[in-house]
Amino acid sequence: MGIVRNLKLNRPRRARIELGKFYNVDHRIDGEVGSYNRAELCYNFSCKDGSLKTSFGLRSVGSKYTLPNYEVIDAIYYFRHNDYENGVNADKIIAYGVSGSMYCVPASGGAYQKIPNLSFTKKPIGVCYNYNSKDVIIFSAEGEGIKIYDGVSVVEVPDAPSVTSMCIHNERLFITSGGVDGALWFSDDFDPTNWNVSLTEAGFIDMSDDRGEMLEAVAFGGHVYVFRSYGVSRVTAYGDQTDFSVSHLLVSCGKICKNTITVCGDCILFFASDGLYRFDGYNAVRISDAWFDNVETTKNWVKGVYYNGYAYYLISVAINTGLQRGIFAIKPDGSDYAFSLIAQITDIAVMNGVDMYKLFAVERLKLNVFEVEQGAGWNGENIHMEWHGKETDFGLKAKSKTLDKVRFFANSPVRLTVVADGVDHVFELKPKNGVCEKYTRLKGEKFAIKLYALGVNVEISAVELEFLYYV
Repeated sequence: MGIVRNLKLNRPRRARIELGKFYNVDHRIDGEVGSYNRAELCYNFSCKDGSLKTSFGLRSVGSKYTLPNYEVIDAIYYFRHNDYENGVNADKIIAYGVSGSMYCVPASGGAYQKIPNLSFTKKPIGVCYNYNSKDVIIFSAEGEGIKIYDGVSVVEVPDAPSVTSMCIHNERLFITSGGVDGALWFSDDFDPTNWNVSLTEAGFIDMSDDRGEMLEAVAFGGHVYVFRSYGVSRVTAYGDQTDFSVSHLLVSCGKICKNTITVCGDCILFFASDGLYRFDGYNAVRISDAWFDNVETTKNWVKGVYYNGYAYYLISVAINTGLQRGIFAIKPDGSDYAFSLIAQITDIAVMNGVDMYKLFAVERLKLNVFEVEQGAGWNGENIHMEWHGKETDFGLKAKSKTLDKVRFFANSPVRLTVVADGVDHVFELKPKNGVCEKYTRLKGEKFAIKLYALGVNVEISAVELEFLYYV
């Protein structure tokens, strides 16, 4: 007769891990120390409220504005223009074509018309101004003088210094002329056509020092701030020229990147070689440690604008297949940001008139102008969205464990990729009653979760993982 013994079986333990709130790209903390809900890579998703939702997209405005035939648009500008004689608003949108010609269309809609005597060989910069009781827009490109357009005719100012940036302050036009000559030029007050150097007309401020190339002059907080490769100077320019003064500010940062200086209400954002900085007029604080190693900002087409509480930048973003051009949006305090990789954008500009407040983008492959809009997808079509979590053991120190089940809420199909000890396992999931659930039963020591969706209005939240393991 056999001997009956009581066997003590080692039953597996079960652990449920909730990812909780989703975060965007954050490389400051390793996944092994609890940051598995902070993304290694994230694009076309917004994490603003803790769930994954489709970020901003692009919607064509071509039906409202007829582009010129046989021309490729490279840049756009908003011209705030009042018809004072008739007492009506006559705002216009101006476009620069790769041929060098410039075109104009009413902001209310219509067909672009070529502007006679207004052309540049390089993409110009433009600022709005009131000159001789008329609303005008002042254009200039380096080495091509200044041209002033009043909505009807063009006035050329060939004797103006070569312009690389310009701004309006205290009714004067301030310009930087490029290079390392260290001069900030200013026009006569109330007259951007007068560049005769004298104590009562135009003049310049010599800033020759070791701060490098003159990058941009911006009007901010009652002063003109001059950004150079290795520093910022504050110019106080009221009254007579003899009362002008300059203060050189100490900015502890890397080399400042051209075309990234963006006035954002009560602060200025700019990229340097070591990150994105928030500048309040006195001090600069870096706000990009979480994601800066994911972007490239040194190309000559990089540009920033401020719209609806966010700074929008044209930059390159690093993804699995390499660098890809896109738009990066960030709140000036750095608390929220999103990467949009949808199309090849060559220019962005804010349409900020009395009856219009929109952000427009020029797309170089579709040869069209688009509005940047929340939930627009790619002109109404589905876009790709990805969120990649970090590799981690989720705090379970067992050498081997089984990821038994993954569960989350979703309103559309989702591709779930579970990376188990470096090996991808892909599952195509469709929500049932708003819930995606999959018994994966994958063994490993470390895991990472990737979520991929294709849509226009996608929402994913409340990811739960169930593990089985022995101790």
